[in-house]
Order: sequence, then C-alpha cells, then structure tokens
Amino acid sequence: MPDEGMQGTVQLFRTEQQLDASAKDVKALAADGVPYEVLDRDGCVRVEPALAHVRDKIVGGLLTPKDETGDCFKFTNALAGKAEETGVRFLFNTTVKRLDVEGGQVRGVVTGEERIAADAVVAAFGSHSPVFLKRYGIKLPVYPVKGYSLTIPITNASRAPKSTVMDETYKIAITRLGDRIRVGGMAEISGYTNDLRQARRRTLEHSVTDLFPGDVSKATFWSGLRPMTPDGTPVIGPTKIGGLYLNTGHGTLGWTMSTGSARVISDLVSGRKPGRRHRTGGRPLCLTPSR
Repeated sequence: MPDEGMQGTVQLFRTEQQLDASAKDVKALAADGVPYEVLDRDGCVRVEPALAHVRDKIVGGLLTPKDETGDCFKFTNALAGKAEETGVRFLFNTTVKRLDVEGGQVRGVVTGEERIAADAVVAAFGSHSPVFLKRYGIKLPVYPVKGYSLTIPITNASRAPKSTVMDETYKIAITRLGDRIRVGGMAEISGYTNDLRQARRRTLEHSVTDLFPGDVSKATFWSGLRPMTPDGTPVIGPTKIGGLYLNTGHGTLGWTMSTGSARVISDLVSGRKPGRRHRTGGRPLCLTPSR
C-alpha cells in the first residue's frame, strides 16, 4: 500500500455522549457541503475491518470519506526537487542572522555565510516566528504547542487500519502510511522544548494498541512544536516593513493549508488580490499581523 491514501477519516466514539456531541460537527459539515456519514458500530467495522476485534469498545463514528492522508516528509522533499528543477535554490542547515532593512524596506537576508539580496522576504519560521521578528517591532500571537507521535512498523496487516482513525477519547490520530502506522496527538504547552516525555508515549501506545493490538516496541518516538494562534487562524500577509511578508501560525494544519497559503503569499508578493478561492468557511485566510 502506498503512503498516499484517499479512503477518508473515521472519528471514532467510545461513548454515547461522544456520539451525541458529534451532532454539531455534522451540522457544520452539512452547512459547508462536506460529504459525511454517521456510522454505527457495524458501520465502523465495515470501513475499518481491523476494528472487528474491538467492536465492543466503540459505539459509532463519523466518516468523512474525502479526507486524504500521506507522508508530509516525502511530499515536501519531492516538492523541493520539483522546485529545484525550475531554478529554486535551497540553503539547508543555514542560520538566518537578521534581515537587511533600510528605510522601512527589506533589502535582503543576512545568513552566517552571506548576504542575500531580495525585493521580498517571506518569514515562515513556524513557532519561532515571534522570537525572530520581535527585534523588528512585530508582535505575533503565535505560540509553540508541542505534539507527539509514534511511527510503528506493521507486523500484522489484518490488525492495522486501512486509513485514518481519530480516537475521540484520547484526541489521537492513527494513520496508515504504507507499511507503517503513524500515531499522533497531544497539545502540550512547555515552551521551546523538544524533550520526549515517556508519559506521553504511554498514552499514544495505549490508544493504538487498545484499538489495533500489536507490537510497539520498535516504534520511533518524536515530538514537534506546532505554531498555534489563539483562534487557530494563521498569520498570512504583509507587515509594516515593506517587502516583508508572514506565513506562520498554522497550528495542526500546516500541511493541510500549505499550498493554499503559498498561493495567497504568491498573489500578495506579485501584487494580485487573493480571490475567493483562498477563503475558508466564508472568512479570508489572510489577516494582517499585530504591529
């Protein structure tokens, strides 16, 4: 099975209360014309046959059949390769020391090795964006919120999910990526730290093995910092410094919104007004950062 999947996502409910509470999600999906299906216990097993072994632990689910899954690492590397073919130059393992700003206009970027002249600069430092931009008087409502994941080799395909299962009880996503399972979740406010807390690992292990019993001893444990804003809206747009743009604060939806955000930035840098195709939920994706 390839890493890319187009078999949808099942939000799995272990209690009747969770199933009842999903009514507001159903209402929102219906209002936006997003396909969905409310599942009973048998419906969940139909969509994810491996759940047959634990069917008594679930009461129902909410299927969004158009959801897609994939490996973000492979996607971004392939995209970088395509970009290089068009002449894009990437500088990896390079420290950006400062912006070159003159007369309220950005003139380039200074790294540890060179000065790179530029008419426009996009700051996309994720959760580190506020730290870097503070010196330029730009205050951003972006905060690091740590998430954790396990990547587990599949040893028994009949006990593995076909696509993605969202465990509503633990707020954890269990996703099939080819011959691996990616288990991710948590929202920990602990500053700019990437330490791996074993208590978090145990929660991830419990969620996945409770639904899909298997060996997790060879799992890879990882953590990363999500750039979160208070209301979940990313910060995309120009700043008070001419030629300096922001693209940050996407939270848990960085990959989901990446290509749309890039199109918005492309339009703005090019002097075009982003059209309605860039709007989500009736609200513009762009917003002007705090000055």
